Amino acid sequence: MSVRIIIVLLALPLFLLLVGVNSLLLYQQEVDDIEQGLRGQALAAAVTVAEFAREARDPLAELGEPRRLAALRSAGAKIPGLDTLYLAAPDGRILNLLDRPAIVRYSLKAPDHPVIIGNWHDNERDPLIAARAPAGRGYVAVADIDARPLNRRAFHLKRLSIVLVAGSAVLAILLGLVVAARVTREFRRTRSIIEARGGGADPTALGIREVRDLADAIGLIDKSVSDDLDRLGRGGSPDPMLGIRALRERHFPDLSARSGAAILSIRSLPRAKPGAFHVALPCDGGWRVALGEVGGEPAAALASAVALRDHLLDGPAEHLGQRLAFAAEAFGAERLVERFVGPERVALALRDDAGAVAAYAAHHPDLDPEALTADLAILYPDAGIIVATGPA
Repeated sequence: MSVRIIIVLLALPLFLLLVGVNSLLLYQQEVDDIEQGLRGQALAAAVTVAEFAREARDPLAELGEPRRLAALRSAGAKIPGLDTLYLAAPDGRILNLLDRPAIVRYSLKAPDHPVIIGNWHDNERDPLIAARAPAGRGYVAVADIDARPLNRRAFHLKRLSIVLVAGSAVLAILLGLVVAARVTREFRRTRSIIEARGGGADPTALGIREVRDLADAIGLIDKSVSDDLDRLGRGGSPDPMLGIRALRERHFPDLSARSGAAILSIRSLPRAKPGAFHVALPCDGGWRVALGEVGGEPAAALASAVALRDHLLDGPAEHLGQRLAFAAEAFGAERLVERFVGPERVALALRDDAGAVAAYAAHHPDLDPEALTADLAILYPDAGIIVATGPA
């Protein structure tokens, strides 16, 4: 079974369930409201006639008086949907209060209190809502309301529900196909990366996108460094290394910074290799610091170091170690150092195999980071890059 079919099969029932429940609630609410309104109209008409009859000595005679009967019939004609309205005596006599024949559809026994009998039908099988109200001494007032508006509304609501369910099914299928297409595309991309790396490749190897970005960066920066060297050569510089050192001072200057209660000092020494690099990113009141060195021909090494630095700066400090590992593998960097430094006193160097830099810092705890890196630059000129931190 394909991914598209799975996602569509998951989305379709959910959409249908949501729309179905909402449609059912809407239908029930609308029908209940209309039915309650019709019941209220029928009950109000029956109770009104019953109260008039209750006050009369002879309800049929008094309500049947021509002018009063005409007034009642005029009032009844203004009630929407009123189909039948009459007053029945205990002996079976009926006073019709509308200008059309009264139809007796059920027992004329007076109830104890006003009631809605339920849904009845006339001779044409049209739905009716019937109300009966006691008028005293065995008399009963009867009112029937035409319930066809309720049926029409219910029919339209059912049709609307069907349209909503059908529309939600189409929408669910379309959204499922869109999501499935995106998921399938990501699956294909992941598969292509796995195939490109090979089944037994190192899982930390660079992905296709990282390799392409780094390769582009190397090409651009290598050209920039070569152009700078050419300009320096045309200016009469007898030694290309002087130009490389000048470029190193521009791309990897000394750094002094403060973050919260911590001070950072980084010095790039004159004897540092052309491919030596350093990066410091603020993080949690301190810095994530990365040092390293790229080998090879001096100009190419410097270009690679600049490209590697730009790659390390492009991202959050928390992931600096991952970017350093990727970039180091791509550029062949060595002597990698990556750690967090904060307010505590720390001294480290790119080339400090014997631990002399840390030992000197431990013996001079009164030196601030700037003074410490200045001393270490004089004592250990081959250290390449020196980093020191301390409290502000």
